[in-house]
Amino acid sequence: MTRLYTMERLRTGFLYICIITICTGSPVSRSDRHADPRWKDDPYYFNRTVRMPHAVSTKPDALLCHAVKLDDREAYILKYEPHATKSVAHHMMVYGCGQPGSDEPYWPCGEMDDSSDASVCGDGAREIVYAWAMDADSRELPEGDFRDNSGVTLHMTFTPQPKQAGYYVMGNMGHIPPMIQGFHMESACDYKSNDTIYPIAYRTHSHNLGVVTAGYRIRNGEWTEIGRMSPQLPQTFYNVTNPGIDIRAGDTLASRCTMSSDRLFPTAIGPTNKDEMCNFYILYYTYRKENTKIQYCFREAQNFKWNMYLVNIPQGASSIEGLPAFTREDPFAHASKQSQVRGFDVQNEIMK
Repeated sequence: MTRLYTMERLRTGFLYICIITICTGSPVSRSDRHADPRWKDDPYYFNRTVRMPHAVSTKPDALLCHAVKLDDREAYILKYEPHATKSVAHHMMVYGCGQPGSDEPYWPCGEMDDSSDASVCGDGAREIVYAWAMDADSRELPEGDFRDNSGVTLHMTFTPQPKQAGYYVMGNMGHIPPMIQGFHMESACDYKSNDTIYPIAYRTHSHNLGVVTAGYRIRNGEWTEIGRMSPQLPQTFYNVTNPGIDIRAGDTLASRCTMSSDRLFPTAIGPTNKDEMCNFYILYYTYRKENTKIQYCFREAQNFKWNMYLVNIPQGASSIEGLPAFTREDPFAHASKQSQVRGFDVQNEIMK
């Protein structure tokens, strides 16, 4: 797994671990202050492990949340250490909130953006702190007392850091048509901030139909790859393709998710395993002193296409060349098309 190389500023508030199937966190526990030797000389280093309190889901694809109160002092996250497996959790998300969606030990949080009792954050304001997934097979939970204690250890310090990390998330709304190979869901936005950011890692996220996802910086018509990976591989943060790349005002950021469907029905963007998602996360650092806020660039897949706005599109934007081998399986596909080695049948030429 790729670890964080910079520090993320995190103000006081609540942390949430949000996992599709099970989504929660346990009471904070404090372990050996210097468990990681890299920070053995920092007197303010500590780590906190947040785990699900053996929560039980009553149905597949359930989204549950649990709130953990942090100290009032401003702290800085140095590294994330996940404790999860795809056999239990499809997603794991950590959010920062000013107010939890509920004071129950854990609660269903399907309404992620509102301020009701079914939301992640009671005030409707949430910031992504960490994301993890390994696109798991669709499966029903075992009957009985199946419980989950997935979680994450946060390595932290009260020592101020010279840089802070942030996220720029690109993706799509819309749907994937039925029985289609090599369908592109594309997004692009101009970067308008005056703060230069330096990408260090990226993460792709799709469900069963995702074949390859790529992200680019465009400057003066020249495309530079930020990252390209199949979402069928572990969905962690990978080192950027071009270390040292920066993004500044006037650049354009672009992403593409390539989907292939052998389903007899259209597949909508949504939270369940039967739905799809198209996300490209850029993890960056910046020298900005004020706290960063997550930035988004989402487009409607049926109405937005790169070739309507952009030129010099790389021919290899959907290529699997150089990627580790992977197998794509879809339990919702037509019976004869449920498994494809490396995610392809006759679409190799289509995807080049």
